[in-house]
Amino acid sequence: MKPDSPCSLYLRRLAPSGRKSVASQLKQIKHILEWSGTTEEQPFHLLTYGEIESIKQTMIDNDKSARTINLAINAIKGVVKTGFLMDITSDKIWLKVQAVKSLKTTPSSRGSALATFDVQQLLLDCSIDKRPIGLRDSAILAVFLSSGARRFELSNFRLDSFSIQEQTIEIKSGKGRKTRCQNLPSWVTPYIHAWLRFRGHGSGFLFNPFRSRIPNPTHQMSASAIYRVVKSRTKMALEKSSAPHDLRRTFITQLLRQNVDLSTASKLAGHASLATTQIYDKRGDEVSREAALSLSFKE
Repeated sequence: MKPDSPCSLYLRRLAPSGRKSVASQLKQIKHILEWSGTTEEQPFHLLTYGEIESIKQTMIDNDKSARTINLAINAIKGVVKTGFLMDITSDKIWLKVQAVKSLKTTPSSRGSALATFDVQQLLLDCSIDKRPIGLRDSAILAVFLSSGARRFELSNFRLDSFSIQEQTIEIKSGKGRKTRCQNLPSWVTPYIHAWLRFRGHGSGFLFNPFRSRIPNPTHQMSASAIYRVVKSRTKMALEKSSAPHDLRRTFITQLLRQNVDLSTASKLAGHASLATTQIYDKRGDEVSREAALSLSFKE
């Protein structure tokens, strides 16, 4: 059996949610370097400090965003590290590559968080639909908003991921292949129970596609199907469509609105760093204004 190249092995080890974007960045770097052949075959693991800095500067000159450039740099570092662990890349190259610094970024303006009224309107509008598909979609929206799950994580939920007694849902193989157990607020339980009364309590995936109007527990909804559900339901209820990641932004923003500290919010979101969680903070300038106005030295 032909062994994997460092690039191929690195990509295979990534979660499906991140693999596509990383592969795309490595493909762009391949074009910058004018390499031929498939991306997986390229010797990214042998790139030196100077070559990576040159790639970074080329991307800056091409007006690529700081986040895109940082993703590319981290992808190269990941392949170099894989090559080092495979005893293909020298320790000198590996150590010097660590000195390549990422660019400073500002909070992203992409996406938005739903206002409290919009969340209430969305759940109400969907729950009025008493068809089986309405029960399923209501539960999907409620779980998104109460757990901050990513759509590929929600797609992978199985019935045994949800604990009625503990009122938790286990998120297995999340981003970075990490597992976390998420506590759920009490308001979400009725939505899940309503769906399960129709779906049944047989083992299998929690959210299923329909076949002849009957859910098939052995089949999971794809991440793209879940995306379409959220887009269509938000469009119908709010006259503006939101993506699943906007519901994740809503979850994180609402935690921060309710004065949950950033570290706790980061853990609940399954983020590896506080800086990532800050990007999802969509509270706006009113938070800074309220903080400034509330300053007092009275005991």
